[in-house]
Amino acid sequence: MLKLRPKVIEYQEAFDRFVAYRKDINKALEEGNIKEVFDGLTEKANDNDAVAMDVLAYYYKSGITNFIKEDYKKYYYWELLACSKGNNFAIEKLQFIFNNTYEDIYEDENFDDIVYKNDLTEDNVIYFIGKQIAKVMVRKYKLYSELLVNSPNEFNPFKNEYLIEFKKDLHDALPEILKKLN
Repeated sequence: MLKLRPKVIEYQEAFDRFVAYRKDINKALEEGNIKEVFDGLTEKANDNDAVAMDVLAYYYKSGITNFIKEDYKKYYYWELLACSKGNNFAIEKLQFIFNNTYEDIYEDENFDDIVYKNDLTEDNVIYFIGKQIAKVMVRKYKLYSELLVNSPNEFNPFKNEYLIEFKKDLHDALPEILKKLN
C-alpha cells in the first residue's frame, strides 16, 4: 500500500484556524463553559488536529487563570507535535529554539543534496526541515497527544534551563535529523 505524506498545513490556513480556536476559547471563558470547549479542543488534538495542538501549546505557555497552569514543557511538547504534523505556523514559532539546528544543517557538507533530493526552495526549506526536526524530537521524547492530555497539569513556568536542555537535545539529535533528511 502506498504511504502518503501527511498534508502540510500552510501558514495562512493554520493561522486562521488558530485565531478561530482562540476566539472559541475566549468566548467560553466569558460564558463560563471553558472546560467543555477546552475538552473539545483537546479531543481535536487527540484526533491529530495540528492546529488544535498549536492552540493547546499557546495556552500551556501562559496558562489560563483558574483553569490550567502555565507549563512550559507542555507548551514545547504540544508545539513539537503540531510541527511534526506539518503545521507551518507552529514551525515558525519554534524557529527560535530550532535556530542552531537549522544552521548546523545548512552548513552540513550534504546540504546541497538534501535540497535537491527533497525539492526544497527558499519558500519551503524552513518548513520542511522544521517538520523533520520536530518528527525526530517527537520520537526522541516519545510524545503523543494522549500522553500529554493525561499528564498532570503542574505549574512549570519558563526557566532558561529548559531552553538550554531543549537545545542540547536538538544538538544530540542532529545526526539522526541529518540521516532523516538525507
